[in-house]
This record gives sequence, structure tokens and C-alpha cells, in this order.
Amino acid sequence: MIPFHAFHLPMPQYQPPVEPSIWTVNPSSLDIDEKILGVLKILRGLRMTVMDLMLHSISHKASMLPWREAFFRSRALIQFLNVLDADEQASEQLHVILRPIAIKIATDEVDAEMEAAKDIFGMSSKDITPELLLSFDLDALLTARLRETTPWLRRILFSAMQTV
Repeated sequence: MIPFHAFHLPMPQYQPPVEPSIWTVNPSSLDIDEKILGVLKILRGLRMTVMDLMLHSISHKASMLPWREAFFRSRALIQFLNVLDADEQASEQLHVILRPIAIKIATDEVDAEMEAAKDIFGMSSKDITPELLLSFDLDALLTARLRETTPWLRRILFSAMQTV
């Protein structure tokens, strides 16, 4: 008969996980590509993507606020979008995604401008006097005031006129 303890395997001792972000070499001896590849390997080991890291680091989680604030304080977003726009494949996707957003922004701006310009266009027949007609100056009455009040609308209309 075989004793019971022969079948009983000892429980392995708990080993804390190795910190994946500890460099095993002096980082100053690595060039930027080696550093980036090292970070990408760490991410792959953690089963994360670069986008997972980016989206999490700019989230509203309290632990991420310093990273989020630093990201939006810097020119990182502009640089990221410029890189995407310069890439043919990414540029197509970027334009598809941003087009409806840009249209909404432009229409919201023009709506606000037109609301602000109502008093410029608001004229009744009582306002048309012989004096007004004799001294009528289109530039002073409308153009200069609209130039200040409706910059978005002006650019859109000028652009439309140049394509005709």
C-alpha cells in the first residue's frame, strides 16, 4: 500500500508578479525606437493595445487625472490628428468621422452669428426714409457690421462664390 502523502503535492509558494515596467537595462542607453518597442512588448504582455493605454490614460478616473490634464495641456492631440491626417489610410477614416462634427460646428456657429446679426437685418418700412436713401452706404450700414458679426458665414459664402 502507498502512503497518502505520496499523492499529495505540496502547495506552491505565492510569488508576487514581476513588475512589467521595471527596465532591466539602463533606459538612457536605449534609443527611442528601442524604448517604444520595450513599452509595446510590455503592453502586449499585459494584453493591452496602445489605444487601450491612451483611452484609459485620458479617462476621467481620479488616478488618471494628471495624465489627462497633461495630455490636453500639451499639443499631443493636435500632433496625433496631424499624423493621422498625413497618413492616406487614416486620413480617409478621419475625414469620414470628422465631417459630420465639422458640419455641426459650422452650422452652430452660423446659427449663433445670424442670431447676433438680427438687429443688423431688422429694418421695417418706417426705417426707410429719404435721408437714409440719400446717404445710403452699403459698406457702413451692412458690410462692416456683418464682417465683425458673421465671420463664419462670410468665409462659407466666399468659399461658395469662388467655386462657381
